[in-house]
Amino acid sequence: MSERNTDDARTDANERPADRTGPDGDEQFRSWTESSGTGTVNIKDMSKVYDADGGDLTAVDGMDLHIEAEEFVTVLGPSGCGKSTVMECVAGYLDPTEGEVLVNGEPVDGPDPSRGVVFQENRLFPWKTINENVRFGPQMRDAVDENRVETLFDQMGLEGFENSYPHELSGGMQQRAELARLLANDPDIMLMDEPFSGLDAMTKELMQEKLLDVWEDDDRTVLFITHDVEEAILLADRVVVMTARPGRVKDVIDVDLDRPRDTDVVTTDRFKELQRRANESIHEEAERAMEQAEGRA
Repeated sequence: MSERNTDDARTDANERPADRTGPDGDEQFRSWTESSGTGTVNIKDMSKVYDADGGDLTAVDGMDLHIEAEEFVTVLGPSGCGKSTVMECVAGYLDPTEGEVLVNGEPVDGPDPSRGVVFQENRLFPWKTINENVRFGPQMRDAVDENRVETLFDQMGLEGFENSYPHELSGGMQQRAELARLLANDPDIMLMDEPFSGLDAMTKELMQEKLLDVWEDDDRTVLFITHDVEEAILLADRVVVMTARPGRVKDVIDVDLDRPRDTDVVTTDRFKELQRRANESIHEEAERAMEQAEGRA
C-alpha cells in the first residue's frame, strides 16, 4: 500500500480536490468522490428515524460521506450521535429512513459476507473452539482456505490456542480471534464498532498495531467507530467528526501522517496538532450531547 500524504484542509467530504500529489509532485490519488475499485461506500443524504417512546427519534439526519476503496476512515463523535447507526446501515442490519447507502455503486440490501463486522463485545460462539469459530463463515459457504486460516492464526498470535474455547482466553486474545474470524471471510469492507474500547491500555495499543499491520498488508476498506480521539487519528486516513444527535458530518480531518504507522507516532508534533483540532471540533458536540442526555436540549 502506498503512503497517503494529504493536505490538511477543512473541506467537506464531497468537495475534495480532484488530484492528490506526493512530496515530489507525482499524482498519487483520485478524487475522494470518484468511485474506484472494490470496497467503495457512498452514504447519500441518509437519515434514520427510530420509533421511540414519546415519538420519533431522529438519530442521523442528512448524512453524506464517501469512502474510497482501501481507505481507512474513523468516525468520531459523542455518545448518541448516531455513529453505530451509520455503521449498521452500511452493514445492512438497518434500512435508512431516507437517502441511501451504496457499496460499489449498488444499494445495500441486507447483510453480506463482503462487509465484515466487529463489535465492542466479541460475537464468538462460546460452544465452539477458536478454530471452529474462525472457520465458521467460510464453512457456511463451502469456501475454507486452509492456508489462509493458518496464516490468520499466525498473524493474530493464536498459534497453540486453536482448540481453546473463548472463555479460556483473555479479552485481548478474544478480540484477536474475532478479527481472525472476520478476516477468514475475506471481506472487502471491515466495519468496526469500538472493538477495542473494553481492553486495558496496553492490550488496546497492541490491537491497534495489529489492525494497522493487517490493513496495510491486505488493502481493505475500513470504517471504524470510536469515542477515542487518539485512536481515531492513529488509525485513519481521514477522521470524520459527527455532530450531536441528530448526527451529521461536522468536520473531516485529513491525517497526513506517513505510513506504515505505529503507536510511536502519537508523540510527534503533527499528531498533537491533529489531536488538538479534533478535540476542538468535538468539544462543543460533547457538551450538546450531555445537555440532551440531561433533557436540556
